[in-house]
Parts: sequence; C-alpha cells; structure tokens
Amino acid sequence: MPEETLPPINELRRFVRVLCSRGVVVFGIVAIIAVILAAMFAPIIAPYDPYAQMLDDVLQQPNGKHLLGSDSLGRDTLSRIIFGTRITLLVGVGTVIIAASLGTIIGLIAGYFGGWIFTVIMRFTDGIMAIPPLLLALVIAALLGTGVKGVMIAVSFALLPGYIRLICGQVLSVKENEYVMAARSVGVSHIGMMFRHILPNCLSPLIVQMTMMMGLAILIEASLSFLGLGIKPPSAAWGSMVYDGYKYLVMRPILSLAPGLAIMMVVFALNMIGDGLRDALDPRLRGTL
Repeated sequence: MPEETLPPINELRRFVRVLCSRGVVVFGIVAIIAVILAAMFAPIIAPYDPYAQMLDDVLQQPNGKHLLGSDSLGRDTLSRIIFGTRITLLVGVGTVIIAASLGTIIGLIAGYFGGWIFTVIMRFTDGIMAIPPLLLALVIAALLGTGVKGVMIAVSFALLPGYIRLICGQVLSVKENEYVMAARSVGVSHIGMMFRHILPNCLSPLIVQMTMMMGLAILIEASLSFLGLGIKPPSAAWGSMVYDGYKYLVMRPILSLAPGLAIMMVVFALNMIGDGLRDALDPRLRGTL
C-alpha cells in the first residue's frame, strides 16, 4: 500500500486561522479597522466641526445634542475624538515607520559587519536604552518644540534602540545559516547579502515589534500632549483632550474619561494584534492548521 500523502498546507489559510483563533485578537482587528474608518471619514461621521466654539453649549453633560458632552469652549467632545483618530494614527504609524526603517538599517550594519562597528553601535544603543523612552521623548520634544513634526521625531528617537537591538540579534543568528555562507562563497556583494538573503528572514519579528510599538508610540504622544510638550490645542489630540478635561474632572469626568478610554482601546487593540501576529508568524506553527 502506498503511503498516504497529506495535502499541502495553504499558508494564507493557516495564517488567518492562527491569527483569528482568539477573540481578543479579532476584537483588536475590528477596533483598529473602526479607528481607520473613523479617520478616513471623520468629516462625514462627526456630528459637528471639532473646532467650532458653541458658547451656548459650554460644559454640557452628555445629551441628545452632544452625545459625549462639550468642553469649556462648547466644542463637541465626540467630534474631537473622531478627528483625533487622524493624529493618533499619524503619530502611531509615522513614528514606527521612521524608527523601524532607521533601526533596521543600523542593526543590519552592526550585526552583519561585527567587530568595532558592532561595538560602537551597540554601546551607543545601550546608552540610549538606559534612559526611559518617555523621559527621552520629553527631552527631545522640549528641544524641538511642540507640533506634530517635533513629536514624531522625539517618539521615533525614543523607539529607535529597540529596533536596533532586535534586528542586530536576528542578523547575528541568520548570517550563520548555510544558505548565507553559500551565497558568500559565490561572491554575493555585502549589499546583496544583507538585503536579499538576511533581511527577508528577519521580517517576522520586525512586523510584530512594529505592531506593538505603535501602541507605545500613541501612549508617549498622549503623555507629551498631556504635559504640554506635544500637540497643543486647538488640535484635536487625545492627550491634550485628557489634560483639558482634567481641569473639570469632578464636574464633567466624561471630558477626560472619553479620550482616555479611546487611547486605552487603541493601545489594547494594537497589543492584541501584535500578540496574534507573533503566533501566526511563528515558524514553529507552520505546517499546522
């Protein structure tokens, strides 16, 4: 009797099944899709102009006209939260792309060439990692000034060391594999070796790291805005909204509670998606359904 052969595993099917195997991951995906749609269609979804001051509706409780109340200038809280998704996604995605791109290149160089290059880069990275990311971002934001550009540069620099260490560690492991040695023996250039043979095999942990770091980037941006060193009013940033509502915490807790819950939901969703991606991209799970 011939041996029964198993049908080939569909990698996309396996990836989707593992990714969506837990309810919290599905919740995270749905929540992030909702945030993206809110950012795209904010002018259509928002009931009011987020910057329009309606002085007759100052500090309103949640009601039929203002579902989440209004702030001290009569601006609709729900509309500002909806428009705030744009700044949240811009900072979260933008800073992670900047930090991941620079960190990948620096870590790739350090891990591939080794020697004194590795020592200099990694000791510099260790020095930066000795400073908490929020404190480092605070210092850089204070030097650069407030605004979206200053916040993105500050948060990107604070997240950079994590990507350098991650990619450097992956490169040190991958470059010892036989296929890399075979490519080196036939005269493949350093650039070709790094970007064609080594980097593609380091992408799985990088994708997971990027997803989880988006949540940290959003938290740092919200903290900077809360402390007055990030994105200042009248921009509809969730961190600055929490600070504005803090002044009326006893009388109108919804002003701080609503944007605070929005931050918590987005960060939680991104962390759950990152956790699901880690399982789905784990090579040890390949070949399983």
